[in-house]
Amino acid sequence: MTSTVETQAEKVDAKIDNPEVTSPTTEEKNADEAKSPTKAKAPAPTVHKADWVEGIVYLYQFTRCPMIPSASPFCLKVETFLRMADLKYENVDHKLKFKSKKGLLPFVELNGKEIADSDIIIKELSEHFGKDLDAGLTAEQKVTSHAFESMLNNHTSWVFRWWRYKNPDEFITALQMDIKAATNSVLPKGILNLLFKLGFKNHLKQTIGHGMGRHTPDEIYDFGRQDLKSLSQLLGDKKYFFGNKPHLLDCVAFANVSQFIYLPFAGFDEWMKTETPNLIAHVERIKEEYWKDWERICKSLELNTHLYAEGEDPPLSEAEKKAIEDKKAKEEAKKAKEEAKKAKAEQKKKEKEEREKKKAEEAEKKRLEKEEAEKKKAEEKKAEEEKKASEEAAAAKPTEEATSEKPAEEKKE
Repeated sequence: MTSTVETQAEKVDAKIDNPEVTSPTTEEKNADEAKSPTKAKAPAPTVHKADWVEGIVYLYQFTRCPMIPSASPFCLKVETFLRMADLKYENVDHKLKFKSKKGLLPFVELNGKEIADSDIIIKELSEHFGKDLDAGLTAEQKVTSHAFESMLNNHTSWVFRWWRYKNPDEFITALQMDIKAATNSVLPKGILNLLFKLGFKNHLKQTIGHGMGRHTPDEIYDFGRQDLKSLSQLLGDKKYFFGNKPHLLDCVAFANVSQFIYLPFAGFDEWMKTETPNLIAHVERIKEEYWKDWERICKSLELNTHLYAEGEDPPLSEAEKKAIEDKKAKEEAKKAKEEAKKAKAEQKKKEKEEREKKKAEEAEKKRLEKEEAEKKKAEEKKAEEEKKASEEAAAAKPTEEATSEKPAEEKKE
């Protein structure tokens, strides 16, 4: 059955967990566009997952948390149901961009169809896949289950919701939440923290509208303890609420009771250890059976650890594959550009070296030619000087001979 209170609560959580998102739903946009024909656009796709595979459930929910896979009991309820029913599903990492046409989280897409509201999701998936978790229960057990599910969804959950809205600082501390990373926002962390706190404070009126917020803190906490005690009494010493096999109530109880245990406030975790220890054991039992990757999720904050074995790399989405391919193409283009630049530089270097070599060879050739010319000139000069000297010597010899013969002639006279 669809929970009106849950619908209101999920709308509150959708705005709180992503304070920047204030855009209208798809139906509201289409209605506005219909009023203004000039602004009319092509109809939006029926689903966000365009490359969906038949038979696979695509789950849209809030981001993971370090203390618990989801701080939303409704998101945790749907994912636990998918695991208990052994249905093939994938979480869509939408970075809190999308909400259902009803403005809610969680919602799922199956075979090109959107299904919103956790109760409706479970009902329609159960019918589509023939996975009724309450098969085998008696009529009386089904009535009991419905009554307790309604209590958890519409009363118990508002106890910790009220505390979160009233004490955002304590909630952030308990959750160990990085708001900037969770909202995928570009705003400064300080501004986001302020928006987060203001959003929580503003939504206190939702608890007043519900009725829970009209009471004192002690009265509200007592409501929670009474609900948990009643649930504990129903469980008793049984493994699950209706015997040795888990049913839908086990799923709903797990999603809600986990919030008290892993995001403790007002001493509920210590109180439960003494007053309702069987509920803690029940949560641990569901965890062990259906959430073997709990620690991995809280450590890595990955959405789809159920799709691969421990130690393996997570499977890549189409968007991630495209991002890797684009990055690889950019790296290859960059490498090719660098190699071309390097080749061009090497070619320039080679051409420069060849020019310098040629210039050096030409300089050496000129030097040798110059030396040869100078040598030849020197030789010619030397030869000329020797010739001149020879000629001068030859010219001087008759004179000497004439001079040496003159005294003899004089003597003879």
